[in-house]
Amino acid sequence: MTDRYQVYRKVLKVLKEMMQLSHPGHLVTLAMLIAGIVVSRHAQLARISSETATPAKDKSTEMRFRRWVKNAHLDPEVLYLPFAQHLLAALAHAPLLLVMDGSQVGRGCMVLMVSVVYKKRALPLAWLVYRGKKGHTTAQRHIEALEKVRPLIPAQAAVILLGDAEYDTSAMLQWLAANTAWDYVLRTSPQIYVQDGSTSQAIGDYPLEKGHLWVRPQVGFTQQASSTVNLIGWWGLRYAQPVYLITSIAARYQACQYYRRRFRIETFFSDQKSRGFHIHKSHLADPARLARLLLAACLAYLWVIAQGLLVLTNQQTGWIDRTDRRDKSLFRLGLDWIHYALKRNLDFEPIFHPQFSASLTNVR
Repeated sequence: MTDRYQVYRKVLKVLKEMMQLSHPGHLVTLAMLIAGIVVSRHAQLARISSETATPAKDKSTEMRFRRWVKNAHLDPEVLYLPFAQHLLAALAHAPLLLVMDGSQVGRGCMVLMVSVVYKKRALPLAWLVYRGKKGHTTAQRHIEALEKVRPLIPAQAAVILLGDAEYDTSAMLQWLAANTAWDYVLRTSPQIYVQDGSTSQAIGDYPLEKGHLWVRPQVGFTQQASSTVNLIGWWGLRYAQPVYLITSIAARYQACQYYRRRFRIETFFSDQKSRGFHIHKSHLADPARLARLLLAACLAYLWVIAQGLLVLTNQQTGWIDRTDRRDKSLFRLGLDWIHYALKRNLDFEPIFHPQFSASLTNVR
């Protein structure tokens, strides 16, 4: 049994227990894609097909993959639903930290990814692919991406949305207030005006010295004062520039602690690009096809992260990392362990439901 065939068979066995597709062949193809992505460390269909265990020629396998990502009957949102629900349920004992990130994928397309944070990792929940170039997109797209996640949040779970300056729109704040009970901490621009009592001025005009932090509670956001927010000015000693935040959280230090985590999060795309599966080099140019390819890439990512957690839990890092210190990220631990196990013919089972542990430390 070849390494590639071993991975494919194991992935297919687990997927059969977790998913139901209308056509058995669709599940087989998905298993081939996931296994091929992990083995090849690439998300380009031609590269995946060259690392897929099948008697068919590589070109035939590539065409099979192309038919799969083209199939309009395969809804990646529906197929990924149970995996997203598991992530949220497993982490809902503490406030759920949601982050949004945008990145270029394929040719001429962008993706908005909504993720939930575990330690210093952003784990994918839902995505929205559209034609576009790098840069800020519309508030409506941000809201559309969050709408995919909102119904999945467990009842009574506390949620805090963390975001960079492109998400600080009046439309976003109004949507949050009207449709959720979520808290938020969003970075904002010093050029934006706020209404503070009878005074209207740019955020950056408030005095702020390095090493200091202030809060202006319950100010009107923008000159129209369309939403009421708590405004925080924060200039850490280690930072060259001040950070301005808008938040629903009254405790300023708590809000800053949450946003500080945003600085340290390894995003989904950092692993999907140069350090991982090279999703930006898929060569696909159709948003719907890229959304289906992302289904396979996200499941491959969950498997790798789950395997990395298992390596830490079983104290096996010394097999694939330095013994005197831990240099590798959770993603690299998982990916390298899978390849280590294949090379040495070690037995393993693919895991798509990460087992989180609060006792694990220094997880990145």
